[in-house]
Amino acid sequence: FRQATINDFIMSTLTSTVRSSLISNLESGASHLRRWSVGDLVETNEVSFANARNLLHEVQLRLAQQHGKLGNLSDALSEALDRNSIGRSNPGRPNNDKSHVIKACNFPVSMSIKEYSMRLEASKVEIQKALKCFKDLIYLHENTYDLTYQLIEGEGKEIFDDFSKPRQRYVSDIFDQIMARHGTSVETLADAVISVRTMQEIMDFQNDVFSEESVESFLRSRLIIQLLCDHYVALSKGKATGAVSIGADIVDVVDDAVTEAKHVCDANMGVAPEVVIQPTESISGDFVPPPIIRSWLHHAIVEVSKNAMTSNIEQWNGQHDMTKDSLPPEVVVKILYENNTLAIRVIDNGTGLNNEKSEKAFRFADSTSQKRWNRLEEQQSYAAVRQPLGSLGVGLPLSRLMMRVFGGDLGLTNNGDSGQGCTATLKVSYDDKFQAEN
Repeated sequence: FRQATINDFIMSTLTSTVRSSLISNLESGASHLRRWSVGDLVETNEVSFANARNLLHEVQLRLAQQHGKLGNLSDALSEALDRNSIGRSNPGRPNNDKSHVIKACNFPVSMSIKEYSMRLEASKVEIQKALKCFKDLIYLHENTYDLTYQLIEGEGKEIFDDFSKPRQRYVSDIFDQIMARHGTSVETLADAVISVRTMQEIMDFQNDVFSEESVESFLRSRLIIQLLCDHYVALSKGKATGAVSIGADIVDVVDDAVTEAKHVCDANMGVAPEVVIQPTESISGDFVPPPIIRSWLHHAIVEVSKNAMTSNIEQWNGQHDMTKDSLPPEVVVKILYENNTLAIRVIDNGTGLNNEKSEKAFRFADSTSQKRWNRLEEQQSYAAVRQPLGSLGVGLPLSRLMMRVFGGDLGLTNNGDSGQGCTATLKVSYDDKFQAEN
């Protein structure tokens, strides 16, 4: 069957000069990208012409690379369709072949032509959904690239000639605008991955279309783009170390995140377990916390706390009414220093991890949630828009990636051999020279 391809619109909104700039930065490769460390961010501590331009140029280069990664993902989809004889479609890179070739399809002898045709039509719907997501993401990155181009190479570059206070605020607003534009890009990518996986199941593909490494690479770079933007905005607001928090009160960080998780849990499930925060002796006295990206650590603690609370409530709901406790079992959060890392352990008394849960826990866009969260429906309900308890399957994978960018980690283990409950351990490294991968 014939499908619309990304070839029909890729770079179609860009002028020739912007297109040439994007292609040039894409072809230069990731080798031109700086490998950032927490220490590098701390040293980038002034609202100056040089820092503004360097950070903006770094974001521009990364947007070009992201554009290329989206092309790679859509190429992988095209190749999978061809390999499995579903149809000819090249939703990836621009080329001179504008033909649409309808290929003969072989269907299993155990399946009727009618059933196979129904599967083809269903898979076509999912493919179109995925293509739309890639189209939206490509448009987003092209338009944002154009924004950075105008300031660095285009008509707006004279703004750096006299970097006055109003112009400093203007550049800060540009960084803020980039963050806002890409606020839902993870959700859009998740939608594409979910549609492709649905298509794989319908057509019984033997292998995944997208490798975990390719998806993770896109997400990691997206995190760093957002971080660089957030860093400059924070500097412009007077924070001396930008997006990095030095000497943060870790107990306060944990308490803020746990409080948010409790609100989300209560809003979605009608009840929230109590949470006991237990700082250990290892972080008392002369304890010096590591430098942290507070927004990332906050996000990760919220995610694992929501999961712990949900697991406790599921276990509690499974109790017999006659012996059921009045409230779900509490969640314990331990904070300790060990092996030159800050460790935060979120311990629940829930259902524990079985093999299926362990396999899916960190797989991007693979959720066990039965109900998909819809932001538009939430807004139309006239209720306060709240974070979903579980939906797209991006919370844990993204949280682990946030922890790993600068040398930390996030892991899940069952509590003992009985499997009664689970412990999520977040680790933050003290090594402020650890360089993030690109």
